[in-house]
Amino acid sequence: MEQTYTSGVSSRWHWSGEERAFGGAHECSSASESFDSACSSPSSPALSGRTRSRASAQQKPRVKMSVKRRMKASEREKLRMRSLAEALHQLREYLPPDYSRRGQPLTKIQTLTYTIRYIRELSSILQEP
Repeated sequence: MEQTYTSGVSSRWHWSGEERAFGGAHECSSASESFDSACSSPSSPALSGRTRSRASAQQKPRVKMSVKRRMKASEREKLRMRSLAEALHQLREYLPPDYSRRGQPLTKIQTLTYTIRYIRELSSILQEP
């Protein structure tokens, strides 16, 4: 099905012009095309600006988050990050010194990658007869 859609798109593509490069301004092959299809995107920047201004005028105004609520969310995020940092620190302590770089702490990705590698090595040792 995707190949049919792709071939339909390439057959409507006009290589000669830049302005109306993709068919007509409102050309659609069927009503069942997805929202992400070429029919939903405007054909020129001028139309795009007009469409956006109408859409933003129709949208409800965004409700601002209260200061207290924002501070609570910020505090929760700080606690989450501290908890993650502490867990990674503890994980680094279990890794043998061969995995750590001299004088520099491991990054989060390195810590997780080396931990996976270390667990695999330990598992292979346990599985040996």
